[in-house]
Amino acid sequence: MNNTPRYTIAHIPFLRLLLPLAIGIVCGHYTTCVGGIYVCAFVAIAGGVVAWMTRHNRLKRLHHWAFFTSATMAMVGLGMFVYMHSQPDEELPCTTSSTVAIARIEEAPIKKQYSYQVNATIIAMDDSSCTHTAHIPVLLNIKHSYTANGLQAGDIIMFLPRLQRIESSALPDAFDYAQYMKMQGVVFRQYLADGEWQQSAYTATPTLRQRAQRVQSACVESLRNSGLSTENIALLSALLWGDKTNLPATTREYFSAAGLSHVLAVSGLHTGIIALIISCLLYPLRYTGLRKLPYALTIATLWVYAFITGLSPSVVRACIMATFVGTAVLINRRNTALNALCASAVCVLLFDPTQLFDIGFQLSYVAVAGILLFSPYFDLGRILDIRNFIARAILQSVSVSTAAMIATTPIAAYYFHYIPVWGLLSNIIFVPLLPYLVVATLALQLCCAFHWPHQWLLQATDRLTQILTDGANFIAGLPSATIDGIWLSPLFLILYFAITICLWHILSRRTLRPCLPLLILLITLQILLIYQSAKPSASLAFVAQERNYTHLQLADNARHCYIISTDTTSALPRQGEEWRIREQLHTNIVNSNDTMRTTHIYIALPFIQYYDSRLLWVDDNEWRYTHTSQPIHIDYAIITEQYKGKIKPLTATFDIDTIILAASIFPPKAKQLRQECATIGIGCHDTGEADVWLYKPNSD
Repeated sequence: MNNTPRYTIAHIPFLRLLLPLAIGIVCGHYTTCVGGIYVCAFVAIAGGVVAWMTRHNRLKRLHHWAFFTSATMAMVGLGMFVYMHSQPDEELPCTTSSTVAIARIEEAPIKKQYSYQVNATIIAMDDSSCTHTAHIPVLLNIKHSYTANGLQAGDIIMFLPRLQRIESSALPDAFDYAQYMKMQGVVFRQYLADGEWQQSAYTATPTLRQRAQRVQSACVESLRNSGLSTENIALLSALLWGDKTNLPATTREYFSAAGLSHVLAVSGLHTGIIALIISCLLYPLRYTGLRKLPYALTIATLWVYAFITGLSPSVVRACIMATFVGTAVLINRRNTALNALCASAVCVLLFDPTQLFDIGFQLSYVAVAGILLFSPYFDLGRILDIRNFIARAILQSVSVSTAAMIATTPIAAYYFHYIPVWGLLSNIIFVPLLPYLVVATLALQLCCAFHWPHQWLLQATDRLTQILTDGANFIAGLPSATIDGIWLSPLFLILYFAITICLWHILSRRTLRPCLPLLILLITLQILLIYQSAKPSASLAFVAQERNYTHLQLADNARHCYIISTDTTSALPRQGEEWRIREQLHTNIVNSNDTMRTTHIYIALPFIQYYDSRLLWVDDNEWRYTHTSQPIHIDYAIITEQYKGKIKPLTATFDIDTIILAASIFPPKAKQLRQECATIGIGCHDTGEADVWLYKPNSD
C-alpha cells in the first residue's frame, strides 16, 4: 500500500472553492433574501483588506486566516448569486383575450396516455397592437391528433395563453414535481385540445442542443436498421446513445433490482468506456514523438460523443472532468484526479447551480470520489502483489465496484427507498462486458453504414445484449433481490458520510486518532435510528388523485394503515408510498367483506369510524333506493367512479356534511355532482381539481 495516494488539501485546491460554492447554492435555495449576498460581499471585502494589510511575514497567520475568510465568503456569496440568478420568473405574464403566444418546441414531444408532453419556450407575445419578445419556458400537454404526432423540436406553434402554475402535491412526502420542474426552469403549464393551437409554417433555427438531438436520433435510426431484435435495439439505444424512449418499463425495473440502472443512463461509465477504446486505438502513438496527441484526441472524441448523445448533463459532466485531467497532462501541470473532479464540479455549478440538487449529479460525483478515495484500499490484487493479469483485473473490478457502492448506496436509498442486494455481484459480472458490447455495436453500425458484411457481428452483438438482459433478469429474480421500504433522513446521510471520511482518514494515515469522533458519530447514528423507530406515527386519512381507481388510506398513531380501493387486484397504490415508508406503517388491504378494528379505526364497509368522524364508502348503487326513518349522520361521503347515481338519493338515508369526489370520476359527471351539492347545500371536495383530500383527526 505504499503507492496509495495520500490526499491533502494541497492536492485538491479546487475543494476550497467547491465547498463554499455548494454552501452558497444551498443557502440560496432555502433563503430568498438578497441581503445574504451583500453580507457575504461585505465580509469578503473586509477580509481582503485585512489580508492585504497583514501581508508581512510577522502577521502571516492572521494574513492566512483573513485571506481564507475572504475567499470563502466570496464563493458563498457567488453561490447564492448564481442560484438566485438561475431561478425562473414566477410572475404570470400579462395577457389579454386577443393575445397569441408564439412558442418554439425545444425537445421532441413525449407520447403519454392521453396527450403529448412538450417542452417549449414562448418566444413572443402577439397582441392586437404589437408583438414583443419573451422567454417563458412552459410545459405543454397537447391532445393526441394527426398534427400533434408530426411535431418536432424546432417547430413553431401558436396558441392563446392560459398558463397555469405547476403546483406541488399536497400528499405528504410525495415527489415535489413543481420543484423538480422549477429546477428545469419551467414554472407554467397549459393543456391544448384540438383547435386550441396551430403550427406555424416557419421553423426556428435549431439550437446546439437540438442539433445534437437530431444527430442522436439519426444514430438510433441507424441502429434500428441494423437487423437487431426490437428489445435489444431499445436497450442499446439507451445504453450507447442515451435514448430511452422505447425502453420497456419492465426492463428498467429488472436493471434497477439488479443494481444495474446506471448502465441504462449514459453517464461517466459510458464516457470512460469510450475513452478506454480511444486510448487503446491510439496507444501506438505513445512510442512516437506525438506522445501527447492521444490525450488531445481522446478529449475531442469524448466531446463528440457528448454531442451525439444529445449533450445530456451526465455526459457533459464526465467530459468536463476528463478535459481537466487531459489538459493538465498536455500543459505539463501536476494534477490529481480528485482535484479534477472538484474543478469540473465548480464549472458545472457555476454554469447551472441547480445541478447540485440533481440525483444524477450527486450520484456521479460521489461515485467517482468514492472510487478515488477507497478503491486503492480494497484492491487485493495490488496489495498482495498478484501477478496474474486476469486475477488482478477481477480484483480491481471488485475494488472499484465496492468503493462506488459504499459511496452511492445511501444516496440511492434516500431517493429510491430500496437497496439492490446483489448489486455488487451484478456489477462485477456484467459491467466488464460493456466495453465489448459498445465496440460490437459501434462496429455493427459502421458496417451497416458502408454496407459491409456484418452477419457475424450482428449475431455477436445480439448475443452480448441478450446475455446482459438475461443476467439482469436472473439477478433481479434471486431471493430477496432488493431491500424495500427504506427511509433515510438527511441527517442520516450527513452522519454516514462523516463516518466514511473518518474511516478513510484511518486507512490513509494509518492512525487511530479519528477513532473518538468515529465512535461519537456511530453512537449519534444509533440514537437517530432508535428515535425514528420508536416515535409514534402521524394519524392521517386521505384520498389521492388517481386516474383509474379510488384509494382511501387511513392510518393511526400505532402504525396501522388500512387501504380501501376500487382496484380489485389488491395492489398497493403508488400514491402515499413515500409516506407509508417514512412512517413505517403496517399496511393492509380491506376487502368488501372484511371487518377491521383498532383503537381509533373501525371498518365495516361501507361504514368507517375514524377517530371521531364517520366516513361512508360509496362504490355501488345499493343506497340509492334505501330509506330510513332517521337519516344516519355521515361526516364525509367518498363517491367513487363506480357510483352511477346522484347525490340527492343518498340524502334520504344519510345526513352528509361533506361529499368527497374521486378524481377517477368522469369530469362531466363530477361537474354535475358538484353542482348538485351546491344546490342541496352540501360541502363538496373534488380531488380531480384539488389533487388530494387530506383529513387529520383533532386528537389521538
